[in-house]
Amino acid sequence: MTGKEPACKGGQVMVLMLLGLALLGGLVFYVVNSGDQTNRRVVVQNAADSSAISGATWMAKSFNLIAMNNVAQTRVLALVPVLDAFPLATQMSYEETRDWEASLRNQLTRGVPDSWLKDGLESLRQRIQNERDILGAMNDLFNNSDFHMDSLTLYNSNGQAPYGELWQAAEAMDNFSLATMMTAPVLAQENAVRFGKASDADVAFISPVEPTMPAFRGFWGQFEQPVKKGRIPDRVYAQRLGPYDRLFKWRDYQYENITERGAWVPPTQGHGAISNVTGRANIPGGRSNGQGAMGQNTDHSGFWAQNVVGRILKGYTTYGPYEWMMRRIHGYSYGWWNNNGFAPGQLSDTYFHEYHRQIGNIKLGYMWGAQDIRSIHYPKYVIDYPQAAGLAAQNPGAVNKTMVYLVEIRSKYRKDDPSFMTPGTFVTNDKLPVVKWMNGWQDPNTWGIPQIVPYIWEDQWQYMTTQDVDIGIQVQRDATGQPVWQNVYMVSQYVFGGIDIGPQVQVSNPANYASQADLPAPVLLDLKYGDYDLALPDHDQGVRRDVFTYLGVARKGNTPPAWSDRFGKDSPYKGMVAAAQAEIFNTTSWDLWTQDWKTQLVPVTQWQNWVAITKSTAHYAGDTMGLLSDTDVVDIADYMSRFSDPMAADMLKH
Repeated sequence: MTGKEPACKGGQVMVLMLLGLALLGGLVFYVVNSGDQTNRRVVVQNAADSSAISGATWMAKSFNLIAMNNVAQTRVLALVPVLDAFPLATQMSYEETRDWEASLRNQLTRGVPDSWLKDGLESLRQRIQNERDILGAMNDLFNNSDFHMDSLTLYNSNGQAPYGELWQAAEAMDNFSLATMMTAPVLAQENAVRFGKASDADVAFISPVEPTMPAFRGFWGQFEQPVKKGRIPDRVYAQRLGPYDRLFKWRDYQYENITERGAWVPPTQGHGAISNVTGRANIPGGRSNGQGAMGQNTDHSGFWAQNVVGRILKGYTTYGPYEWMMRRIHGYSYGWWNNNGFAPGQLSDTYFHEYHRQIGNIKLGYMWGAQDIRSIHYPKYVIDYPQAAGLAAQNPGAVNKTMVYLVEIRSKYRKDDPSFMTPGTFVTNDKLPVVKWMNGWQDPNTWGIPQIVPYIWEDQWQYMTTQDVDIGIQVQRDATGQPVWQNVYMVSQYVFGGIDIGPQVQVSNPANYASQADLPAPVLLDLKYGDYDLALPDHDQGVRRDVFTYLGVARKGNTPPAWSDRFGKDSPYKGMVAAAQAEIFNTTSWDLWTQDWKTQLVPVTQWQNWVAITKSTAHYAGDTMGLLSDTDVVDIADYMSRFSDPMAADMLKH
């Protein structure tokens, strides 16, 4: 041994080192390619999810837009008779209220004999004056300004139709819904393609390539029920009740109370029974407003209270936007009942709310009924008594109504008694006089009561009661313990208000269309595709599967970034494909009136069925303005067809 190393040793190490570096490089390439493929798998799945959810969402938003337009059209159409009734109703009520205020003012100027009568007439005059001023401002706007209601509500003006802005708005929404219905399938596909490619896919789409739009444009008459009663055309189906029923809950409920006997309620203190009414004039009856001063019977026997311990809902009816608007106008003008009793409205002494409702109902009838023009009585008052009597004598049939005001005193003492009107012995209605409207001509001079001053007549009469604590009459009992009947004295003073000799006037028709075919119409669900069955909510059954479910598909090239010739040459398909399934649904009301359509991803099912649908609809790819080609769709569908349903189910468990 010489102690020298062999000459070949360094070369052997180099070979081993190069071999190790080659193996290490291969491992690096493998790791890089494997990571890239994993990343591509995530990317392409995200793209498929994006395509599925974005395409389905576009369809859901299209349904919501149509539903929004359907409901908005019912509100716009309901506004037509409501608004169109304002000019005539306001003018009638304003002129009528103006005459009433003048009648009261004239009588107060002439003078009245008693303080309570003066207070009562002045209290009523001030209220009517305030209401006259409100109506006057409204009348100036609707009838004496540059504003013309026809510009909003009239359908046809000199051949221009639609003319009114409300009709134009309804037609615009009709056109928008129709355009949405026609374009939604293509735009949903384009949306799916764009979102899929934005998620880094090479190709992305939803299947069916042209989704079904299960809708059709109906006809004008299908707006009638929603406008009037809130009932959509197919409300017969439990799953389609519509927005007024399900969302707004515009309902009138019918209940049956469940009662049980409660505590004993002892006799009340108040007004006893009434008998022996004597000396009262036979005043003609009629409609009245206000509150008289005569007492009312109260229960003096005691009773067992009946407590309401529960209620059974027997059912309900739904009302639509027309009724909703009318109720709010009625509440503003006449008043509302609440927990504290009745709260008078701003026009509670007038007939405005009744005129407006009556005229509005006629105009509503024109919209879906006969076009024959109807009329309404227009009040016109003569407030001077001699003039009214003269007109009535010439033509009594021309008098529609006679109007008087009634202010009363209920007293423990007669009017000629020195104790009359002492505190605690009388009640008067001077804060809320009675206004009486009697049919035809009713001359107070024929009532058999004296005219105490010009145009004021007084009736003094009496009745008997056992108790009236309001005027200081307490219960008295005779020797047998029976209550003693005591006298109550009434003073009723009638003030002439006027006679109504107004004519009949025509109610104009804002819906003066020539043909219903020219009018707006709702877009409705087309049940020829099937009906959603509440008993079968599974998205894989029935119409839910056939029409409202979509498959999102995405493909991305799978060429390895490192040493592609070696790592990619055995790939059976030059791309990576992923799929996702989405559905649209409405949890509130399954219709095109309720703007509550939603979207969600669901597991992919029935793989071969999706393959068949994709192939059969591939030719629609050309409708996407070059975003998608039918070649790509067919190519991907062929690749998908290589997997059976069980194999696809295993591969889609992610």
